[in-house]
Amino acid sequence: MQIVISILAILMYLICTWQIGQRARIRLKGGQVACGRQIALFWIVALILHGGALYLDIVTPTGLNLGVAQALSMVGWLLALIVLISLHNRPVEGLGLILLPFAALTIAIELIFPDTRLILHPENQILAVHVFISLIASSLFVIAALEAVLLWYQDRRLRTHRPGGWLSVLPPLQHTESILFQTLTLGFLLLTAALATGLLFITRFLSMESPQRTVLFIASWVVFGLLLLGRWRLGWRGRVAIRWTLSGFGILIVAYLSTLIFNALTISG
Repeated sequence: MQIVISILAILMYLICTWQIGQRARIRLKGGQVACGRQIALFWIVALILHGGALYLDIVTPTGLNLGVAQALSMVGWLLALIVLISLHNRPVEGLGLILLPFAALTIAIELIFPDTRLILHPENQILAVHVFISLIASSLFVIAALEAVLLWYQDRRLRTHRPGGWLSVLPPLQHTESILFQTLTLGFLLLTAALATGLLFITRFLSMESPQRTVLFIASWVVFGLLLLGRWRLGWRGRVAIRWTLSGFGILIVAYLSTLIFNALTISG
């Protein structure tokens, strides 16, 4: 049942992407396009199917199935949902050409590389939820970093007076920036939840097994928190937002790399 629902969700995402591409080609040729209600309908159906497939994969009769594949699929679902909500008052349809195929890809990865990690014990379930939320938050920050790069590219093309080409298919700069901050806000909230649930396992959370990862996670949380505060109180945007986003993401990368190196040295030792 889950496989059928997942395949249908992939098809809906791809059909929606194809429709957006057709509308983009018409616009590039100077033509007029009708209201995108049909695209929104396919988009909503895809989200419902995707969410149903996720639920069937995570909630099993024998326990919670929480792994990397499920976290990645959840990120794809969340991003598709964010852009769909933004369509209500922003012309961000063009982002669907990137994010909808990504959402479909996450479903395919979940099908091809199933990550089965059943959690049975109640205490282990809480720990698993902590790890799962951390994975989703980190994945969202990866997407935010990619959005920041896209924002930098758009800004650079506009500053050099080269706005044409495929760039014209994407939403205006301010709307891309808005999606970036929505992604950052959601990632920050999930990272906050991950740190909060980590406190329930204070011994492991502050253990010497991976202290550098804990400190760097907190450092990235501070960076993203200051960025969102600066956006709210000082109106930070553009290149300032790009620099802070990539700085916070860089700290996360260092956290993961240091953990991998530490684990490798521990195993070799």
